[in-house]
Amino acid sequence: MRPDVSVIVPTRNRATLVARLLRQLAALDDGASYEVIVIDEGSSDETPELLAGFAERHGFRVVRHDNPVGLPAARNVGLRLAEGDYVAWIDDDDLTAPDRLVRQLAALRDAGGGWSCAGRVDIDDDLHLIGHMRCPDPTDVLRTILRSNSLPTAAQGLLVERALAERVGGNDETFKSAEDWEFCIRLAADRAPHFLDEPLVGYRTGVASMSTNTARMEESIRAVVAKHADLYRRVGVEPDWASIHESLMAAELLNSRWRAFRRAGQALRAEPTMHRALRCPLVLIAPRWFAARSAARRIEHVPPEWVRQARSWLDAIPAP
Repeated sequence: MRPDVSVIVPTRNRATLVARLLRQLAALDDGASYEVIVIDEGSSDETPELLAGFAERHGFRVVRHDNPVGLPAARNVGLRLAEGDYVAWIDDDDLTAPDRLVRQLAALRDAGGGWSCAGRVDIDDDLHLIGHMRCPDPTDVLRTILRSNSLPTAAQGLLVERALAERVGGNDETFKSAEDWEFCIRLAADRAPHFLDEPLVGYRTGVASMSTNTARMEESIRAVVAKHADLYRRVGVEPDWASIHESLMAAELLNSRWRAFRRAGQALRAEPTMHRALRCPLVLIAPRWFAARSAARRIEHVPPEWVRQARSWLDAIPAP
């Protein structure tokens, strides 16, 4: 029988983390049927042996690329192999609430198809909550997404009708980053998503990642805007460069106070406010304090109900 959902997991050299996610997927027993497709991007650690075990015990499909093809292409490989009516992509270091997929599936079936996005909590390696991101206002999703990558889980928390994902062309493999945002723009231009605004995805952050390369991130963001220039004009919206520069500034703080200061200045020029004007000298004079205070505020702002709900499933995950 054709599975209800194909779950695609690209991975590379993260044996401990991907094992944690795959154990979650192997334990799914909610009435829906799943296939799991793991794309191994040339792992040189114990990942291949680990994946062979999951393939033998649970029937997971493993595709090995001795020469990595890149994240967007790996996601597309999974899409081409998928047999499910719906497709979900989950990165190897992230986690998902055990009822997320089946709830998204039920909602989309009731709606006659389309795509869905869930809310997220940010987690560290020890599964501590260090932030969150809610779904945006559903009234004008395309305009909101065009302004910035405002979806809480543009890759990790989507469930997409396979026919829709194929029709819009999957991930654009020319992008080195921001490909998930660009993909969601095409989805939103086709139809509005269903939102499940609850903490149902655990997004591992607070670690070095591709997003730390802010020059590449900005280049990709500008490429996304250029690709959809006609859509921006038709909708009548501009990118929210102030918010974009502020998000890049958070990554700059990991590397250089001067780059972070310049980034804060760019945000100020894009949208001059007293709040942003006060941030610039703080970033320059006390970058460590500013970064620590920003991190503390993100933790403080997680709603208590989200903490309770997220902990109810995160605490059930065994230590790696």
